[in-house]
Amino acid sequence: MAEALLLLDQARRHLISSEADLALGKMQRFEKLIASGGLPKDEVEACAEALQAIRALAGSAREGIAAAKRQVAEITAISRNLDTYDRQGRRLDRPAAPRREQRF
Repeated sequence: MAEALLLLDQARRHLISSEADLALGKMQRFEKLIASGGLPKDEVEACAEALQAIRALAGSAREGIAAAKRQVAEITAISRNLDTYDRQGRRLDRPAAPRREQRF
């Protein structure tokens, strides 16, 4: 397998394994290879197909992360509004969870 296709295959495998930093490193090496003119013309089509597969994986990963973030935010919001009661049935005015600072 040619170097360019090998790098793309490794990047794809790293994405599947949730190793985004390693995938990025392989993509940067691929980019340098392309910039230096190291891609033979007979490999252009195969590399384009591999890049399309990587793009689809990255898009799916982005959507999954966004969905997980929404779910965590929803769970956090719901948990803050849970009412607690004492043994006599009186509502206690204690929040179930303290407010968290958002990092992103």
